[in-house]
Amino acid sequence: MARQFDNCPTYNILLLGETGVGKSTFINAFVNYLTFDNLLDAEREELTFLISTKFTVTDDNYRPRTIQVGSSANEVQEVGASATQSPTDYIFNVGNAYIRLIDTPGVGDTRGADQDNINFDKLLLHIGELSELHAICILLKPNESRITVMFEYCIKQLLSRLEKSASQNIVFLFTNTRGTNYRPGETLPSLIKLFEDTERRPPYVKIPISKDNIFCIDNESFRFLLILKNGIHFSDIEKNSFIASWQQSSNECLRMMTYISSLKPHKVQNTVSINEARRLIIHLSQPLADIAEMIQKNISVLQRKKDELQYCSDDVEELKKRLHIPVETLQIESLSQPRTVCTAAKCCKVYEVNGERTYHHEKPCCDPCYLKYIPIHSIIGAPELVFCQSMLSKDGNIPEMIFKGLRNLFFSFTNNTEQIDCTVCGCSYKYHKHIYYQSRAVQERIEDENIKSRLKNKESAKAAVEQLIHDIERRSAEFEEEQDIISKSTAKFAHFLQNNAITPYNDAYEYFLEYTIDREKSNGSLADFNRIKMFEDMLRRYKQEKRALDLALEKARQIDMSKTSLITPEDVMTTVSELYHLKYTGSKIKEMFDKQKQARRREVERQREVKVETKRRSGILNKLCNALF
Repeated sequence: MARQFDNCPTYNILLLGETGVGKSTFINAFVNYLTFDNLLDAEREELTFLISTKFTVTDDNYRPRTIQVGSSANEVQEVGASATQSPTDYIFNVGNAYIRLIDTPGVGDTRGADQDNINFDKLLLHIGELSELHAICILLKPNESRITVMFEYCIKQLLSRLEKSASQNIVFLFTNTRGTNYRPGETLPSLIKLFEDTERRPPYVKIPISKDNIFCIDNESFRFLLILKNGIHFSDIEKNSFIASWQQSSNECLRMMTYISSLKPHKVQNTVSINEARRLIIHLSQPLADIAEMIQKNISVLQRKKDELQYCSDDVEELKKRLHIPVETLQIESLSQPRTVCTAAKCCKVYEVNGERTYHHEKPCCDPCYLKYIPIHSIIGAPELVFCQSMLSKDGNIPEMIFKGLRNLFFSFTNNTEQIDCTVCGCSYKYHKHIYYQSRAVQERIEDENIKSRLKNKESAKAAVEQLIHDIERRSAEFEEEQDIISKSTAKFAHFLQNNAITPYNDAYEYFLEYTIDREKSNGSLADFNRIKMFEDMLRRYKQEKRALDLALEKARQIDMSKTSLITPEDVMTTVSELYHLKYTGSKIKEMFDKQKQARRREVERQREVKVETKRRSGILNKLCNALF
């Protein structure tokens, strides 16, 4: 657990923002804005540095000069890459209290969305060491005149990882606002529109945004101070401008801390446990879909076997050949790296197992596929698949810089993805899916030698058939019971995700059922209409279960408006455990889950912590102490 210092109050502030917004510079500026009353005092005394800062300026003779202070192995200087590599705590004292600034890798890293996913996983593990967060500070630039796709992606990525109650602890810090007269500029209308859209869609979360939780500073005055201390001279007019900038930024930092101290802290365990449940659900989405299909096939196979036994119950010799229970199971093949495969009928090999039509992906379209960040893996037609190299290149070997440029181009034309086809098989991206394991249906037989040995005459044959039919009916009923449990479990998972993330989610299980129905219907006169009916019944029951949970939640909210979900993270964990213990399919669900989890495992570095003690007492520090105590 992250430390409280000598039982002193500690204010934990998570810093989030797009790559390049200036989080690292802000950290150094923040501690000094709250330490010195003005820029002149700071110029005369020694500054406090929590993190390395490096930038280039030109002196009065227009010669480039590199300014660098501090040192940290956690910072890189690669252009476009997130400077901060792993979440790090920067802690300083304000009188007898401490402020912990949690620096995080920036969103929108030029190394790709996969790197963003790694960064978020690191962040969740890191903040799991805390008991509470006092604020989630989103840093923004003031001149984003419209919601670009990358801007919207960055904000929604941040929000999708937070539990709903965290919305009340969000504050907005606009950096570099001297050019917009210390106002949010054109970014604010875009931000308000984005949050209005969030409020109108499930789970209908209102994110407060007003002058109370908007703060405008300028990092340039701190940079200017570093330049002065490196012997570079500026005119009095320039210096006076930065003196005013320091004063404004210092006052805003004081106002922000005063506001944060008035908030009810967000319990971190809410966010961490919800994200752990979310991760479990996403890992299980494809295994549960595969198992659901396997169960339906087994029920059909058992019904046909029952009919077959009743037809030949008088022929002892024929019965000896047929006196077994056929079952279908899944053979799971681990993949060393993920693939993108096409599920269209023309790209699948169709074969029969126990008389049931089974589809197998004949040849991957992209192997290995490095498109790792897809929010719900194995969804057929996931929008992110338009960025798979098989959709963009005939040889799959586009230079990385061109690939990134094309990816950004597609981000700008998200309404025109209908015509994006795979250059390998020619099918639309909507028929493709990204997989981490390969499953193949295999046939097995369950035989009872005791029953066979008793086959002497028609009377004994009749008794044997009745016994086997009884076993088949029992097994069919147990399969149907497991199918019902899986359907109700996935409805619980959908309800949980819908009501516990700030932004909406994709329902992978519903997509799978709809796709399976459409695929069978596409076979025309060869379609198995019993199979279609079974899956349509599954879809209907699933929607009913999900709707029942939603209605129950609506009734609960009439009594308690703070009620966010009928399903808790603990309920999710319990349900997953129950799935693993199902008689026929539990071990297979667990096997597929483990293979998927192993394929997506990420290493997360240990928590880092940097702490400094500030000894100086100034007017602004006294004001801050009064606000915090």
